[in-house]
Amino acid sequence: MNRIAVLVPVFLGLVNLATSQPVAPTVTFLGRAYRLGSFNQKVNATWEFVTGSETVNNWTTLITIIDRTDAHSREELDRLAEGVMSNYKSHGGQILSAKTMRDKSGAVYNYMVVAFEEPAKRRYEINFVKVALAPKNAYVVVYGARISDPSDYVRKAKTFITQQSGPIGDAVEGVVPPDLITWPRKAF
Repeated sequence: MNRIAVLVPVFLGLVNLATSQPVAPTVTFLGRAYRLGSFNQKVNATWEFVTGSETVNNWTTLITIIDRTDAHSREELDRLAEGVMSNYKSHGGQILSAKTMRDKSGAVYNYMVVAFEEPAKRRYEINFVKVALAPKNAYVVVYGARISDPSDYVRKAKTFITQQSGPIGDAVEGVVPPDLITWPRKAF
């Protein structure tokens, strides 16, 4: 199967010459443009990207990238992935799939699909997660999609997973963020 890098960072490491400030990164994923919606570094540097007029508080799809400077080896990567999965479970996530995979270059990464049912909002949140090593340390990429339907959100979520898991999984596999040290680190 052809796998292409579909997360396309733009303006990374560039500086606005008028203000000497880093330019906020943007990404393209599955043909949609995402802009930086938030950054925080409470524990690990975390960037969240949204589309159009959406915000990190009101999104239908969201890209999250987490810089994990605490993992540098395959063993540490596996512990990190176990920790991510444990965190999802402790917050009510249903692990639909979890496996160790190899990308086209032969690099090993951990992949999982997690669902959160939110019956009061008549929706599911589905997260497609890649935990991988970069040249310096590990990173976590999450593509989140909220699937809602006032009449039958369960059926709609099942249909979404059946029809979209393959293409989204392929796209997530192709995500290789640039050196995250070049990204802005100002919380907002």
